[in-house]
This record gives sequence, structure tokens and C-alpha cells, in this order.
Amino acid sequence: MSFVGGGGCGGQDVHKFVEALQADFKTLSLETKKKYPQIKEACEEAISKLCTAGSSQQNSVYYTVNQILYPLVQGCETKDLKIIKFCLGMMQRLITQQVVDQKGALYITNALWTLMENNIEEVKVLQTVTLLLTTNTVVHGDTLAKALVLCFRLHYAKNPTIVNTAGATIRQLVSLVFERVYLEKDSVSSLQQQQSSGAPAEGEGGNQDVQTFASDAFLLFQDLVQLVNADQPYWLLGMTEMTRTFGLELLEAVLTNFSAVFHESNDFRLLLKERVCALVIKLFSPNVKHRQLPAPSNGNAPVPAEKPYFPISMRLLRLVAILIQKYHTILVTECEIFLSLIIKFLDPDKPAWQRALALEVIHKLVTRSSLIAFFCKSYDLKNHATNIVHDMIAAMGSYIRYSLINASAMLNGQQNGVANSLTAMSGSNQCGFMFRGAYLPLVATYAPGVSKAVYLEMLDKIDASNIPDSYGISVGHAILLDMTRSIGGVIQRTPELHPSHNTAVITEEEHKPLCLQLVNSSWSALLSAFIPLVETSIDEATTENILKAMQNYAALCGMLEQLQPRDAFIMAMCRASFPPHYAMSIFANTTQSDGDLRCHTRSGSQDLSSQFINSCSGDAGDFRPQIVAVGTPLPSASLPHSVMQAPVMLTNKNLQCMRAILFLAHNNGGILGTSWHIVLQTLQHLVWILGAEAFYRRQSSGHAKASCGGQLMADLPVLSQMLSQLFESSQYLDDVALHHLIDALCKLSHEAMELAYANREPSLFAVAKLLETGLVNMPRIKVLWRPLTNHLLEVCQHRHIRMREWGVEAITYLVKSALQFKHKTPLKENMELQTMLLSPLSELSTVLHADVRQRQLDCVLQILNTAGEILSFGWPAIIEIIGAVNEHHGEPLIRTAFQCLQLVITDFLTVMPWRCLPLCISTAAKFGSQTQELNISLTAIGLMWNISDFFNQNQDKLMSTQLQDVSILPDFPGTVKMPQFDKLWMCLYAKLGELCVDLRPAVRKSAGQTLFSTISAHGSLLNPPTWQALVWQVLFPLLDNVRALSSSASNEKVDASGNILIHHSRNTAQKQWAETQVLTLSGVCRVFNTKRELLQMLGDFERAWSLILEFIQNAALSKNGEVSLAALKSLQEIMYHNTAERTERALKDPQTAQEQDEEIWTIAWNIWLSIGMESTKMSTSTSTKLQQQNSNGAETQEDFYIPSQAFLTALIQIFPAIFQHIQVKFSAADFDKFCTVLTNAVCIPVQTDAVPYIMSTVSDTLLTPLHDGILDCMELIQKEATKTDSHISQLIPAIFRQLLIFSKFACAPPTFQQSVEHKYAKTSGHYANNASVEVVSMNYIPFGEKSISICVKLYQTTATEDPVVQEQILHDIVKALRTPLAMKYKCLSSSTWKLAISSLISVLHTGLKVARAKPQHFASLWDDLADTLDKFLFPASVCTIEDRGLEEIVLDETIDCQVIELLRDEVLPHSHEMPHQFIMQIVVLLNKGSIHSASDTNICYESDWKLREIFAKTCFETLLQFSLLEDHANTNNNRLNANVLAAGAAGAGGKDFAGRLAVTALLHRFQEVLKRFNDDERQSGKCPLPRFRLSEISFVLKAIATLVVSMKKAPASKVNKPAWDQLIGLYPYLVDCTTTTSPEVSRSLREALLQYTDLLQAPRSCAAATSNDNVIQSNGQE
Repeated sequence: MSFVGGGGCGGQDVHKFVEALQADFKTLSLETKKKYPQIKEACEEAISKLCTAGSSQQNSVYYTVNQILYPLVQGCETKDLKIIKFCLGMMQRLITQQVVDQKGALYITNALWTLMENNIEEVKVLQTVTLLLTTNTVVHGDTLAKALVLCFRLHYAKNPTIVNTAGATIRQLVSLVFERVYLEKDSVSSLQQQQSSGAPAEGEGGNQDVQTFASDAFLLFQDLVQLVNADQPYWLLGMTEMTRTFGLELLEAVLTNFSAVFHESNDFRLLLKERVCALVIKLFSPNVKHRQLPAPSNGNAPVPAEKPYFPISMRLLRLVAILIQKYHTILVTECEIFLSLIIKFLDPDKPAWQRALALEVIHKLVTRSSLIAFFCKSYDLKNHATNIVHDMIAAMGSYIRYSLINASAMLNGQQNGVANSLTAMSGSNQCGFMFRGAYLPLVATYAPGVSKAVYLEMLDKIDASNIPDSYGISVGHAILLDMTRSIGGVIQRTPELHPSHNTAVITEEEHKPLCLQLVNSSWSALLSAFIPLVETSIDEATTENILKAMQNYAALCGMLEQLQPRDAFIMAMCRASFPPHYAMSIFANTTQSDGDLRCHTRSGSQDLSSQFINSCSGDAGDFRPQIVAVGTPLPSASLPHSVMQAPVMLTNKNLQCMRAILFLAHNNGGILGTSWHIVLQTLQHLVWILGAEAFYRRQSSGHAKASCGGQLMADLPVLSQMLSQLFESSQYLDDVALHHLIDALCKLSHEAMELAYANREPSLFAVAKLLETGLVNMPRIKVLWRPLTNHLLEVCQHRHIRMREWGVEAITYLVKSALQFKHKTPLKENMELQTMLLSPLSELSTVLHADVRQRQLDCVLQILNTAGEILSFGWPAIIEIIGAVNEHHGEPLIRTAFQCLQLVITDFLTVMPWRCLPLCISTAAKFGSQTQELNISLTAIGLMWNISDFFNQNQDKLMSTQLQDVSILPDFPGTVKMPQFDKLWMCLYAKLGELCVDLRPAVRKSAGQTLFSTISAHGSLLNPPTWQALVWQVLFPLLDNVRALSSSASNEKVDASGNILIHHSRNTAQKQWAETQVLTLSGVCRVFNTKRELLQMLGDFERAWSLILEFIQNAALSKNGEVSLAALKSLQEIMYHNTAERTERALKDPQTAQEQDEEIWTIAWNIWLSIGMESTKMSTSTSTKLQQQNSNGAETQEDFYIPSQAFLTALIQIFPAIFQHIQVKFSAADFDKFCTVLTNAVCIPVQTDAVPYIMSTVSDTLLTPLHDGILDCMELIQKEATKTDSHISQLIPAIFRQLLIFSKFACAPPTFQQSVEHKYAKTSGHYANNASVEVVSMNYIPFGEKSISICVKLYQTTATEDPVVQEQILHDIVKALRTPLAMKYKCLSSSTWKLAISSLISVLHTGLKVARAKPQHFASLWDDLADTLDKFLFPASVCTIEDRGLEEIVLDETIDCQVIELLRDEVLPHSHEMPHQFIMQIVVLLNKGSIHSASDTNICYESDWKLREIFAKTCFETLLQFSLLEDHANTNNNRLNANVLAAGAAGAGGKDFAGRLAVTALLHRFQEVLKRFNDDERQSGKCPLPRFRLSEISFVLKAIATLVVSMKKAPASKVNKPAWDQLIGLYPYLVDCTTTTSPEVSRSLREALLQYTDLLQAPRSCAAATSNDNVIQSNGQE
């Protein structure tokens, strides 16, 4: 490109340049005018050319340049220095102005070559060459070669200035040649494109121009190789000499700076592979073959032919370093060779400088992770290649160990060595390594990842200076550290600081196997190098670096899951934390990884590392590291006794290792995996030895705290903080790593537990750390909870109390913290988490140690107090824990548990999920049934009442909640789809039911009351079908159990245990059970009653009904008064239940309703009957047995029992309720049985203690409640029987008979009582203190009398009924009444016979009419009736005024008169309809009564007569009336009964006869009275007769008058002749009476006499025996 081609420069510049040239040429022409005329001419020609160029086209200068150059070339050929300098200057100006073309350049080059050959102005020549080549690119090809050769030749001149200048020029120009390749390609990318688009290689036609520069570079490089190889060049013709060192330097420079050219061009690549590498290998051979032998003692040992030469070896290694660093991708195999050679250089038999150089090269290489990756990928990963990485590291390890061993060997060779090393050590701040007294200071330090070569840079040295012994170990340890860093870089893919563009790319697929191979190749060798380094390093910084490298490497292995290397590195660090003998013992168990480590290192390094492990701090040297702590060893299974006895001494380095382990665990906990165990084991030992265990242990007597050096005092807080941070940092571990940590802690803890079993002091490190780990990992507690708590649970079961304490403390603390922690999803809504958190607490329930259980329950109490409202899903667990306490746990534990339960039920039922409620119930029931503390049981039952209240208040909520998991609710078979809410209630009821049969009376009572209260209060909430379950599955089983337990209960007296007084009614188990029986039975019945309608709607009401009645029956027949009475009360409640609602049911389905009812009440009736029969049965056989056994005392007590009055009354009072339902089907047989029960009941004797009960308040009568009840029943039945269309009318006769049986008791109480008193003298033991039970006589009179009254009333209504007539009830009544009537004054109470007679009168009033109507049914009646009347009117018993008082007697007479009036009204008028015999008896009776005094010899007193005066008068009047005045009635009857049979007629005739008989009898009686009166009056003289005599005579006189009147009126048939004669015969007696002084008698006499008027002549009608009807009728009317 020419100067003027630049475009933008104005013509002015060109003009100036041309003018300047012209001027220069003029000057030159002047200079050469004399000596060199040809030059002058050429100059002038040039001037003229320039003139024309200046005036014409701009770029004409470029065209004329070759003509212009001519004089200048000529000038150079003169040897005139001045001219030459001037010409060179002009040439340089032309070159600078870029007007020289290719031809011109050749001219100039040739001119310069001449100068060079002549050694003229060499420096100026070099400048010009440089200008010519650097200004533009016109020089290339041979011209370029010539120019370069020119420089080379000058480089080997004599003058050092020229040599140096030429060397610099060559370097510059060689670079320039290669830079042009880049220019030519325009850019690397275009070069690549051409290559990729398949551009033809250089040398092919079309591309020739383009590839010029590339071929220059190629040829140049090729010749350089030739020259170094001491061969002839192909292109650089004219070379005379060349040194190898310079050639190598040039090659190095090219390869260093222009790697892209080689990478991108095949030709160059070929050159590199085939020529350069061959050259290097050839030049290496002396170094490889040479072995440094010990210096011979005499100087004439054979010297090898070729000895390695430092400058060449050093440059060769530099070149190799470049080749490996920059060309490894294209020289894979060659690099393998180079690397193997370098590794060989490290052999101990190589010269020290060679080893140093090799180390520096290796250092350069290992700082680049990409190289390490490449080596591994290309060699170690390939099957048949050398394991370069492995060999390199192994060689390093061997080198380091060799250095240490060699140093100590040399030291031991010198006697004064120890002193030197010790003095060296005494200087402070020493760095380096110490082995068996040999001190190797750190002479070179490197920043991590940076290699600093010392010997490779000695380009000016012919020989390596003296290399310090410790240089090798200093570099070697840096190499290992950098190697570790690089491996880390590869594995973690850390980008390099200065990446090179030709690095091999590693894909993702390749990465993993590559990393694994890297670790495989490196770990054992690294470890075997690091172990001695750690052991021998004497300063903290060095140790720190090595430990850090080990940490990082272990972390990498962990990341790659290479467990064996990871564990080996960690183990090495852990071992280094202890004195060797102690470490050997501790890690004796973990030999496996150790063994692996040994075998690896043995293969790589002759087992030197194991030598170190055993001897580094051995006794070879006198140097002792500073001991900073002394402590006691931690007891462990593997420690031999000798180690256990000696104290453990820790050095600073041990603590440093401990810090490193802590640091590793802290930063890389995620990869430790199973190594956690080793790490934690180490920490545990250190903590114990240092006495930091005191943080977790209550100081135990056996454990002395470590004695500390000053250093430790500063370290301890740091260590302790690191330790706590380590476990805090567990929160950043991933889940798997966390599990590993916890597993390791558990394993440690297991070991501690094993020791504790052997009664050695255990370390609580693991338990304490488990707790810490749990606490910091709360946010993901799910992950670790199970393994953590499972282990702690095992600890809780340990027999060592301190282990247990810690275990339970840890669990409870964790649970409390976890519950209070604010979890991401609130705990309240996280069911799974809650359940999980509480499960370890639950599982503590399986631990048998009471101390653990106590802590568990304390924890529950605290949870309830602090976090109760959160526990939505955790309630089941909490309640189960509370309920897990049982009898043998002792009272304090039960008390705590119960406190928890109380808290739960009082405060938390509302927040508790549905499904816990059954649990609450069963737990409360559990506490109810525990026997340790009665108060707790009772309170627990109270809690169940609270639960029921809660159910009630929250019924809507509970009903609406549906539970998915039904299994927690018990199943109640037989009920279909019971609602869950009902099941809940059923749980409660069932549990209460179980408590009702507890062995303690107080609990039974409380449970029973609660059960029935809850049912009555809240039963309405249940669905109807549930009632069925309640009845069948709770209530009936309850009754059954109570029945069974009661019957088996003992009747031994309960020991009142001193201070408690027990009432006598409860002093045996049997009596206490009686109370329970009463409570349960009455409760169940009450329920049954209140829910009757509901139960009836369910299917099996009949079964339930019959069952409950059976229970009642069973209880009613109990030998315990309390129970039996209560049973009847229950029965009564059930029977009297209001059945209004039944109508609704009946309306819906009348047919079935009726059938059901009938069935139900039939059952009830049968039950009632059997109770009645059984309880009132007191057969004679029993009584005789009793009498026989009575002598044996107690034997009878069990067998016999008298039911109380209250019981019987209750029994009887129940009947009406049953009867109203069974009346339709009430049969005669039923009635018979019923009567048996009644009769038996009446007969039961009464005990003294029931006397108050006999006094009735029910009615005004003196009936006892029992009697009252019995009669009510009778009235009820009769009322029903007497209804129209009654079903049971046929029972009426039976009713009468039963009533009559009762009526007899008024006169004759039941005979049972006569033998009763002694028979039951000591009745059964159911009575207080077995005192004798007296039996009282009872007043049956009111009862008998009331029976009579009822009977009468009934008869009045039913007399005409067929059954009554046919069954001859009237006769029965008369027979029954005969007893009291006959006894009359002998009756126990006068009311009896008075009632009897009034009843008889009433009955006869009614009955006689019926008897007359249906005489055939009454034939048997009459005799008894006559007899009865006779016995009553003329009783055997006598009554005096003294006995009864006058008024009473007068009243009695009135009653007698009423009887006569009855005869007069009801019998005599109808005499013709009654048997003749009977009428005769009546007439006799009236006769007897009318003149009672006459015939009664017993009358001695006036009062006796007076008593009967009115009666006699009545009798007389009746007799009289009957005799004469009833004709009209008879005739009427006859007329009415026209069709009467003959027999009837005969009867009528008989009655006339009776009338006549009566008149005769009367007259006879009158005569007697008159006669006696006259006699007596005569004898009495002046003295008047007693008033009653006067009354009598007065009555007789009046009677005579009446009789006369009657006879006159009477028909002839009635009065026969003798009657008249008798009447007339009285007349004289009447006349005699006229002497009386009594006006009353005179008045009566006058009337009587007046009646005789008509008799003074015989009457007309006497002739006619018969007369017609009309006459009789008229007489009658008169």
C-alpha cells in the first residue's frame, strides 16, 4: 500500500515530500560528484523523474520509486561510510513513506546484505531491515528469508552490542512473520471459516497469493526446527551458524505466542507433531538416561557419554511446559510421553536441579484445572494409557516422603545436626516441616493457584546454583495444595482465571465419569502425601493449609459420593486430632477404611505413609510439640485398659485438627454422609478430654476437668462455639445429609448406651446434640423427627437413670418446642405434622419406668397449658397418653394424668376434633374405673357429665360434622346407619353403663345417676332407631350385669376400716349392690317410660317390654325389701304411663297397633301375676318347714322372707293400670289367679316396723293402703263387668265370691297369723342387725266391711243378670252375712253386724224380687235366709245397758225393726210365691218376736223388755197385717197370674193356712199377756206395775182392737171358726182389766171393748164359707 494511496492527504503533502526528496538527491549528487560520478548522474536522473512526477499525477512517485532507488543502492555499494549512512537514511525515509514496492524491497535487501557481509554499519542495517519488514508487508518469500538470514548472521557477530541487537531483531521479526499470518487471514474467525468451508491448502494454484504469509511462517518454523536439530535449513539459505539454546528460545516464543496458527492449520499441526515433538524427545534423552551416582572416592570413575546440560534441559522443559499447556489437545500422545518423562525427573537418582525444574513444570501444570481435567480424560480414563494424574501425585508423595526421610538420614549422619535443627527451631515464627529432628524450612511460599518458577527462569545461567534441601518439599507441598484446588475446580467446574482458547471442552456426560476417575486417581496418593505433611508440619499456617486442602478434598469426594476416599480423608484428620496411641485405640473399630487406605498407599509409595502414621510423633527426635491440654480418656469399648489409665495429652496441632474437622463438618456437612459417625466420635472424645462435656453433663465425681495450657484457654471458647455452630448449621443441610447426621448421633448414642449397660459413665454428648439438632431444624422437623425420636425413645428405656433422664428430657423438650414453633403451614391445620410430633410422646407410654411416665405427663400438662388451642389433630394422641396410665402406676402418676384429662375436658372439648370425643369418653371412663383413688373415679364420672353437656350445647355443630374414619366409633350391631352423633352418645352411655357395675358402691351410684340423668336430660337428641341400640346394648346388659353381680355379692359384713361409719343398711356387699339394683332398675324404667312412644315405633318393642318386665319381676322377687319395692315402683311407673299418644299410632295402623297392645299387656299381666304369685306364696309346707328349722336358727334366714306391706300395696296398685288394657281378654282363669294373689296378699303378716304404714291416710275409713288397693281393684273389675256389652260380665259371680271371702275377714281374720309370731321370730338377714322381727295383728274389720258394702252395691246393680241368678249369688251373700249376723254382739266391731244387716236388707230388697221371678234358681236360699234372720233377731249373745248404753240399744232395736219391715214389705205380701216352709218359718219368727217378753225367760229387768217393746210391736203388726189384710194383693196376683200352674195354686192354699195359723198364734199370745197382767196387778195392790208392763198391756189391748177390726174385714177363707172362738174367749180377760188405774191402759181397753160391739151377735157372713170376688174386693177397699 503506497503512501499516497491513503486518500485523504492533500497534494500539498506529496508536493512537500517530493521537494524534500529532490533536495536530498541534490545533496547526494553533490556528495558523489567527484568520487562516484555514476551515482551523481543517477541522482540527477532521479531528480528529473521526481520533477515530472511532482507536476503530473499524484501517485507517480510510486511508479518512479525503483528508478529513484537506483542511486541509493549504488551509494551503499561504495564503502564510504558517510554516503552509506546518507543512503540508508534516504532508504528508511522511502520505506517509511511506503513508496517502496516488492522489487524495490529486493534492491534494498540486497544492498543491506552487501553491507552485512562487509560488516559495515550493522546496527543501521538491522534498523533498516526492521523498518522494511515492519512498515508494510511488501517483503515476503525469498526476500524475507534473505532479510532474516542477514539478521541471524549478525547475531553471531563478534560485537556483543550487535549480537544483542540482532537477537532482539530476530525475535521481533520471527514474531512479525507469524503475526502476518493473522493479518492475512484478516481474523482468526475468517481463517476458521475458510478452513471449515474446505478452502484448498497452501501451495495450490488459486490460493497462492493469499497463503504467502502462511507459507513464510511455515518455512521459517520448519527451518528453526532444522537448525535446532543441527540440520540444514530449507529456506533460510545462507545461515552459517545457530545455537540450540537460541533456537529453543525462538521455538518457545513462537509456540507461546502463536498457538492459534498451529491449532488452525493442518500443515503447522503436522510440523508440530512430527518435527517439534521428535526434536524434544531426542533432546530429552540425556536427561532421562542420566542417573546421578554417588561421587566416586577416586576421580577416575567412568563418566557417561552425554551429561544433561542445564541450559538446554531448562529450555527444553520450558518448551515442554508450553507444548503441554497450549497444545495438549493436538498432541495427546506426545503430551503423555512428556508428562511421563517429567515424572521420571522426580526420581531420587536425578540431579537436584533436574528435580527442581520438573517440580516447577509440574507446579505450572497443576495450577490449571483444565489441564488436570484433560490429563485425566485423555490418560487416566483410557484403558491402555498411563495414569498420568495418579502417577504425578504418587510421585509427589514419594518425593515428599523421600525428602523427609532423606533429611533425617543426612541429619543422623552428622553428629551436630540436632543442635543445628534445634537452634533453627528456637527462632520464633518458623515455618516448615520437622521429621525425626530434621528441620526443613519452608523456603518458597506461593499464593494458591499461582506457580512461581525460580530455576526455569534462569535463562542466563549455565549451571543451576546450589538448590536448598527444603526447596523440593516447599514446592512439592504447594503442588499438592494446588493439585487439590485444581481437582476441585474440575469437579465444581470453576472457571479458570486465565482460560486459554484451546482448552478441551468437557461435556456434561463426560463430566461425571471424569470426576470419579480424578478422585480415583488422586485420593490415595494425595492422602499418603498429606498424612506425613500434617504430621511433620510445625507451624499453624502450613498445617492449616494442608488441613484445608484435606477438608476440601473430602468435601469433593462427598459431593461425588466417593465414600471410601471421603472417609479415608476424614479419618486421617480425625486421627490427627489425638495422640497416636489413643487414635489407634479409638479407631480400632473403623479398620475397614484404614485397610483400604493402606493398600492404596502401599501400591503407590512403599507404605511410607503408614510408617508415618505410626512414627511421626515417635521418639526418634527430641522435639516435642507443645502440649496444651491433659484430660481423662472417654470410656469406650475399644480402649485397652492401659490407655484408659493414662491421661490423654493434646497438642496444639490436635486442637487445630479438631477445628479443621469442625470446620469441615460445619461447611460441608451435606456431604459427610456416613462419615458423620467418625467426625462426631472424634468430637465426642475431644469434648470429653477437654472437659467441655461439662456443658451437657452434670459434673460427675469420676470426671476431672482437663488441665489447660494458656493456649487452650483461648481456644476453648472458640472450639465450643464452633461446636455449637456446627449443630446450628445442620439447618442448612439437605434432608439426606441431615439424616446421616442424625444416624451418626444415634449410633454414638447407642455406643454410649452399651457402655452405660456395663455401668460405666456414659457420655451424653450424642443425646444433647440430637436435641440441639432437632431444635435448630424445626422448620423441616418432618424430615428428622422419626429417626430422632425413635432413638430417644430407646434411650428412655435405658436402665441407667441419667441416660433415661436425658432421653425423656430431650423428647419432651422437642415436642414442646415443635408445638410452639411457627411452622410454615400453621400446625393447627397440619394434621400429619401434629400427629407425627405427638407420636413420640405417645410412645413414651410403652416405657415402664415411672420417672419417664411422670415427665411425659408433666409435658402433656405443659402442652395443654401452653399450646392446647393449637392441637387440632393431635388430640387423639394426647388423650391416649393420658389414658395409658394404669393401676400399677401408682397414685401420683394417675393424679397427674387425671389433671391433664380435667384440663382437656373442661377447656378443650370445643376445639377438639369430632373423632377425639369417643376417646375422651373412654379415657374418662378409664379413670372412673381405676381403683387407686376413689375421688378421681368420682370426679371422672363428673367429667362424663360435662362431656354430655358439651354434646348437648354443640349438637348442631356435632351433627353437621361428618367423620370420614368411622372406625374410631364403636360399632353397635343391629342398628342400621346410626348417625355419628348418636354413636357418640352411645359411647358415653356404654361407658357409663360399664361404670355402673364397678366394684365400689360410690362409683356405681355416681355412674348410675349420671347415666340416667344424661339420658333423661339429653336423650331427646338421639335418633329414634338409636334408642333401640341404647336399650338393647346399654340398658339391658347393664341390668343383666347388675343382676348377676348382685346375686353373687357376699353378705359378709364390710369392714368399716376403723374410722368410717357405715350405715347398717349398707354394711354388706349385698346391701350395697341392692342400692345399685334399685338405682339401675328405676333408671332404666324411667327411660323406658319417657321414651315409650318412640320405642313402640321401633320393631322389637315387645321383646324389650317383656325383657324389662322380666328384670322387674326378678327384682321384685328379690329377698331384699328395698330392691323388691323399688322394682314395683318401677313397674307402677311403666304401667301407669300416660298413653295418650298411642291414639295417634292407632289411627295410622289400628290393626297392628291393637295386636301389639294386646301382646304387650298380656306380657305385663303375666309378669304381674307371677310376681304376685311368687311373692305372696306362703304355703303350709313352707311354714311347717320353718317351724322345724327354726330350732336351727340361721338356716331359715336365707329361705324365707315376708314381703312388706308397702310392697304388697304397690303390687296391688299396679293392677288397675294393667287391667284397663287386658279387660277385653280377661278370662275367668285370669280372675281366679288374680283372686289368689289378692287373697294371699291380704293374708301376709305385717312386721312391726311397718306399723306406721298401716295407718292409712288415703280414706276416712280405717283401711290400710293395701286393703284399700285390693278393694279398688275389685271395684274396678266389677265396674268393667257391669258395663253394658261388657266382655267380662261372666266374671260377676266370681267377683261376688271374692268379695265375700274378704268380707269374712271382718269376723275371722286370716288364720295365718295365729302361728306367725313364733314362726317368723327371726326372719331373714335382710333386716337390720338381724334383730328379731315381730309380727303385728292387723285390723281386718274395715276391709271386711268395705267388701260387704261393695258386694251389696254390686248386687243391687247386677241382681237380675243371668250369671248372678244362675250362680245363686244371693244365697252366697246370705251365707256370708250369716256369720257376722249370727255373732252379732260377739263381732269384733259392732259396725260389722250393723253393716251386715243393713247389707242384708238392701240385698234382699233387690234379690227377693228376682227370687220371686225365677224361683227355680233360689230353692236353696230360703232355709239359710230364715236361719240367718232367726240367728240375728234372736242372737245367742246378749247385750246389756251396762255394755252399750241405752241409746245404742234403742238404735239396735230400730235395726231389728227394719228387718221385720223388710219381711213385711218384701216377703209376706208375696208369701204365695215363696216356699211354704219358708213362710212358716217367717211366721214363727214374727210370732217369736211379737210377744218376745212372754216366752223369754231371761227377761229380768225392765230394760230388757223395754229393749224389745217396739220390736215386738212391729212383729205383731206385721204378723197381723200378714194374717188378715193381704187378701186383695193375693187375689190380684192370682188374677194376674191366671196361668199359674197347679203347684202354684197349692202354694196359695198353703199361704191361707199360714195366715190362719198366725191368727191363732196371736190370740193365744194375747191371752197369756192379759192373764199375767191381771194377776200381777192384783198382787201389786196399791203399787203400780212398771211402766214397761203398762206399755205392754196397752200395746196388747190396742192389738186386740186392731185384730178384731181386721178379722171382721177379713174374708172367711182367712178366719176360721176356732179363731173367732179364741177371740171371744179373750173377752173375760178384757173385762178384768177394767180395774186398772193407768189412764193409758184404760184408753186402750176402751178401744178394744168397743170393737167387740159387733160380736154381740153372730155376723151374717159367718154362714157363707165362700163369697164372690166382688165382695172381697169391696172389703179390701174398705
